[in-house]
Amino acid sequence: MWIATYPDPGDPKNLNYVLWKHGLNSDMDLNTALATMTHDTWAVNRVLGLTPDQLKERFGYVKTYEEARPYLQLCATPNAIGELGNSPHEHNVLYLRDEDWMVILKNGRAVDLVLCKGY
Repeated sequence: MWIATYPDPGDPKNLNYVLWKHGLNSDMDLNTALATMTHDTWAVNRVLGLTPDQLKERFGYVKTYEEARPYLQLCATPNAIGELGNSPHEHNVLYLRDEDWMVILKNGRAVDLVLCKGY
């Protein structure tokens, strides 16, 4: 019944995504998971408290500020980073795969997640 009710892989209620976000679906296509996160009300919970190594394990790979494309680098502004007071050059941001998600780190752990759209 659940599968028939939420067949769209981009729906955060899709069974594959629900299982993945709880660590129970290692076969989830990670690009689809990241695209689905844009519709997940609490997407930040997918990253909170994770270290850079744990982020790599969870999402396959991450990119540093220097590795990110220029468009995504624009996302790492003081407004997006907030009161952390660090510059992106101090390695306090990581980007998830080639997608538009920026993870803000403090003391080596993820504290926020920003969807980089409209920069």
